[in-house]
Amino acid sequence: NLKTSTLMKYFNSVLFKSICVLALIFMNQSCENEFSEIGTDIVGTPGFEIKKKTYPVTTYNKKITPFQSNGLAENLLGYYYDPVFGATTVNFVGQLTPASLTPNFGENTVLDSVVLTIPYNSTVSTEDDTSYELDSLYGGTKSDSIKLSIFRNNYYLRAFDPSGDLDATQNYYSNGSLAQGETIGASELEGQLLYYSDNYYPKANPIGLKEVNEETGELEVTSTIPPSLRIPLYGSSSENTSVPDRFWEGLIFAKEEDEVLSKTSSFYEYFRGLYFKVEPNVTENKNLAQLNFSSASSNVTLYYTYDQTTTVDGEENTTKVQGKYEMTFSGNRVNIFKNEFNTFILQTIEDTSTDAEGDDYLYLKGGEGSMAIIELFSDDENGTTKAEQLNEFRDVDEEGVITTKRLINEAYLELFVETTLSNLDKPGRVYVYDIANNLPVADFFLDQTTEAASSDSKFTHLVPLTKETGADGVEEQKYKIRLTEHLNNIVMRDSTNFKLGLVVTSNAGAANTREFLSPTDVEGVPIGTVLTPKSIVLHGNNSPDAAKSVKFNIYYTEPNN
Repeated sequence: NLKTSTLMKYFNSVLFKSICVLALIFMNQSCENEFSEIGTDIVGTPGFEIKKKTYPVTTYNKKITPFQSNGLAENLLGYYYDPVFGATTVNFVGQLTPASLTPNFGENTVLDSVVLTIPYNSTVSTEDDTSYELDSLYGGTKSDSIKLSIFRNNYYLRAFDPSGDLDATQNYYSNGSLAQGETIGASELEGQLLYYSDNYYPKANPIGLKEVNEETGELEVTSTIPPSLRIPLYGSSSENTSVPDRFWEGLIFAKEEDEVLSKTSSFYEYFRGLYFKVEPNVTENKNLAQLNFSSASSNVTLYYTYDQTTTVDGEENTTKVQGKYEMTFSGNRVNIFKNEFNTFILQTIEDTSTDAEGDDYLYLKGGEGSMAIIELFSDDENGTTKAEQLNEFRDVDEEGVITTKRLINEAYLELFVETTLSNLDKPGRVYVYDIANNLPVADFFLDQTTEAASSDSKFTHLVPLTKETGADGVEEQKYKIRLTEHLNNIVMRDSTNFKLGLVVTSNAGAANTREFLSPTDVEGVPIGTVLTPKSIVLHGNNSPDAAKSVKFNIYYTEPNN
């Protein structure tokens, strides 16, 4: 029934799983207090020694397949060319929701203008609130301008899945398909063309809003809004619009007394939203940005005037009054990805070696790109098995009771960049997660580091890309991923040594995942991966340069017998 279904969804949610992981960590802290206190006393004291050992891992590539792309808090729009991996185009389709129902447009209504506004992700860069920087913008200079077309969408984005349970919501995926195999066709998305531009690029300038000065009759800037995609779809300042005469009047004003303007569900069926389509002017362009479609400031607004009659001392006076009709993007919002993957790299990923061997290079790309799988403690060249390596840290008796032999001080992965194969525009962060449970590892939850000026975080667990000079004097670029608590769970609490997923991310704290359309051994990818087009090539465990192959380093303390 409905109540049971809702309850089951809650228990399967990421939030509930995360709470369980945290509870398990903290409940087990008491179990290891005695050993941890001993370890604190013995580090650096006679009779004990801190040692380091590098353990083998297996790493291999995996393609990121179509994922759920509706319901995102942020959406991408634009085109991004990666000289290593190929081009990515991200389009957008979204429903428009009336801000108010059953409107009264008044008498002798005259449409003045129709304006589309969608804020970019931006931050104020100076104290006087006059200068902005665009966040999550990839490319976006005037030389990288792209074509932007906005259409009336003719495809109905239904809210519920007719083939699912009573309350099952409809999922939409990054390749434009639905869960049951239905695909959204371009002919259904590209209805009436409302606007086009051959030279679209995001600008970081605040936008001045003008009003008529009642004394002078002139337009004056009375307020400003942060940088936005702001387009006049109709009016004296509109350019590149392509609509029939009285299109908006017939679409909205003519339906004043119709049910389509009195019920949201009827409106969704009647006016099915907008489709934003982008195309490159030049193959090598880079112009992709995150836009805040979910914001209340994202809307299409009709500005109009109407007659208002008042009676004063028995005399009727008719004046022109300004009104507005606003529609927000609070309904379904879907990103549709189109990838033109480099044929050689795609073939390399699809021909990946078995998990028993591992790959020489790891090809990571955001969006509908590629990821890597990491298996800790693979059999080494001397034939030492995973179990034998783990048992270097513990004894397990016949009843399963664990006795710790070594205190793990720190455990981390080192992942070296193959700079000759990587794009120059490298991602600052990578992210690992437990692909069996679609959850972050324990170190993620314990890391409370944050960047005050942005939403970025987890700098202890997921160390940003760094540059170091090696022993040979050559600069090396690498990522460092701390897995100390994750390893403690495996060694001391006998947790399963699950495979880990490795991806690039635009936000290391964005842990919620988007489900794959056709999941296999991996169920989905994090939102931070969905919202970045960046890529990186890393050395795998079978790298031809052994010095730069993946390193799993463990510092530990044990009694010096």
